[in-house]
Amino acid sequence: MNTFSSFTKLFFLFLFLFLSNLSAQQVQKNEPILAPKNTFNFFVIGDWGRAGDFFQKKTAVAMNNAAAIINPSFIISTGDNFYGVGVASVDDPQWWYSFENVYNQGHLLTEWYSVLGNHDYRGNTKAQIEYSKKSRRWRMPDYYYSFEKTIPSTNVKILFIFLDTNQFEKSYYKRPETYPDLQEKNPEKQIKWLDSLLTNSNADWKFVIGHQHVITGGVRKDQKSETGEVLKPILEKYNVHAYICGHEHDLQHLKAEGKTEYFVSGAGSELRPTGTIPYTKFAKSVNGFMSFSVGEKETLVQVIDVNGNVVYKTSFSK
Repeated sequence: MNTFSSFTKLFFLFLFLFLSNLSAQQVQKNEPILAPKNTFNFFVIGDWGRAGDFFQKKTAVAMNNAAAIINPSFIISTGDNFYGVGVASVDDPQWWYSFENVYNQGHLLTEWYSVLGNHDYRGNTKAQIEYSKKSRRWRMPDYYYSFEKTIPSTNVKILFIFLDTNQFEKSYYKRPETYPDLQEKNPEKQIKWLDSLLTNSNADWKFVIGHQHVITGGVRKDQKSETGEVLKPILEKYNVHAYICGHEHDLQHLKAEGKTEYFVSGAGSELRPTGTIPYTKFAKSVNGFMSFSVGEKETLVQVIDVNGNVVYKTSFSK
């Protein structure tokens, strides 16, 4: 009886360990990168400019490999393009060490549409705008700007709006020695521009890009978001499909009330811990980027890590 009991215990212990291991393998199994047909594709990466360090270079390699499959039309940078104090001029060596010599693989030699982060504001912000005239791929025509694209072989229009969310951070204005270029800015002018743009748009899809988050489960989750106080009501009023940002050094997907999906892609180099809030759908502190594939009725988002693994994917409808 004791022998049978011992055997039974061993059997169930073995079964438990086997199932636990199987479950772990299923969780860790990586799904393939998808390349949907008849979609408009773009990548998003943020908080990256560290001369290739903190896995910036390795993440660039993963981006290039994924781009060979997905073929993005362009890449979006969500700001903090150059640490720790932006660039001094269009001839600053950081352009080479943190951008040109890092994202130099063939599939990344496409247009990069960028916004400014708080670290960029510690340097010469106008130099990042002026570099657009010098570079064949860097695109920052102004502090905030927009354009439309059309999904191939369709009449479906996508509106992309790029904001300077630093202007919405009231606390920054109290530090002129840190953010000298910000002192001359008028945030109300940008807000009126944004409101007018969304009012008059007949685009089928609307994506808004900034640096600072609206909501987050990351290290700043217990701090009031001054950008969120400005943007959240506007995003909800106009049923913007997605707000995409950086600032938090992680990868997140959050969904609050209303239409808008919130994505944080700020894991281009140095990481910080992440966390969750009730709105969190996904959060991971790992180097990586996001791929968006916009279709006629649905957008697929794939979160791809530094090793080229799809660690999360989601889709949302028009």
